[in-house]
Amino acid sequence: MILRRTYLRSLLIIVLLILLILLTITLVERQRLSGINQTLQQLMTGRFIDAEEVDLSQPENQFAYAWHLHQQGLFEQAVDAYGKAERSVTSDFVKVIHYNMGNLYLEQAIEVAEQMGIDRATALADVAKDLFRTALKQDPDFWAAKYNLEAAQRLSRDLPLGDLQESGAAEETSEELWSAMPGFPLGLP
Repeated sequence: MILRRTYLRSLLIIVLLILLILLTITLVERQRLSGINQTLQQLMTGRFIDAEEVDLSQPENQFAYAWHLHQQGLFEQAVDAYGKAERSVTSDFVKVIHYNMGNLYLEQAIEVAEQMGIDRATALADVAKDLFRTALKQDPDFWAAKYNLEAAQRLSRDLPLGDLQESGAAEETSEELWSAMPGFPLGLP
């Protein structure tokens, strides 16, 4: 009987210690998430916020700050911030960073193309396509990345190389041509 009471007390103490540890872990995680939410609310004010004003110790905050720079139109700073966030986030989150960086490059490519900087726009669109493809390698069902990859391909075609014909008298038919004109179609002919 005494042995059984001692056993039950020991078991009860162990269960209470485990519950106390779980409660402590939950409180620490709640505090961490509360800090992330505060940073997100701060970044959503719409005004520019400098990096020193934000706690960038958490990967989620780094990603949110990169998105903030993206929304502020600061292309190069956003690319740097996404690069830093990419090194610190979990592997499942990397696809979202590649997708957002692809969007950033695609937006920049469209802006440059509208100003008739076709060569630079093509280069930016190619970088965007590579980023979208990287995101799709990680998640082939990522529909938004597929859609934006197609939009980037409209700006900069991936032309098939095909077989090289050495004869100068080779005639091309209209079925073999593929338009390489960058840009989005304005409508039906």
